[in-house]
Amino acid sequence: MKKWIFILALAIVSLSTFSQTRRGDSSFGLNVGYGFDTDNATFGVDYRYNVTDEFRLAPSISYYAKNNNLSTCALDLNAHYVFKLSDMFGFYPLGGVDLSFWKRDYLLNKDTATRLGLNIGMGGEVYATKDITVGMEAKYNTVEDWDQAYLTVRVGYNF
Repeated sequence: MKKWIFILALAIVSLSTFSQTRRGDSSFGLNVGYGFDTDNATFGVDYRYNVTDEFRLAPSISYYAKNNNLSTCALDLNAHYVFKLSDMFGFYPLGGVDLSFWKRDYLLNKDTATRLGLNIGMGGEVYATKDITVGMEAKYNTVEDWDQAYLTVRVGYNF
């Protein structure tokens, strides 16, 4: 038991010795994903700005392709706290707000709704090169009447 506690303590100390992401760096990315409850495919773009070495803001816009007469456009503003585990890999918890515009088309009826919601989740990223990042993100979006989980794959260009 003492061995495991020592290993855990060593891992926590080593995490804090890495410089995380660099303050002022930015990234532009394209992503594709899936919404589990509505079975919608998602396509989106995002921008990430590192406010500090560990903290970044990530605004994004996503389109949820029409499925079962339901489509959505969502604007998100998430915050990430990045833990860089090595020169090749990092992970981050995320939290943020979501503004979504839902549209449901019935035979002759069209129903629309605008909802404000919250995001919570986590992601991981592989630093493929100095300029290219590949990552995966899982988040849960809680919005009135349409809560669901999403899984997204992202490719980003860092500058």
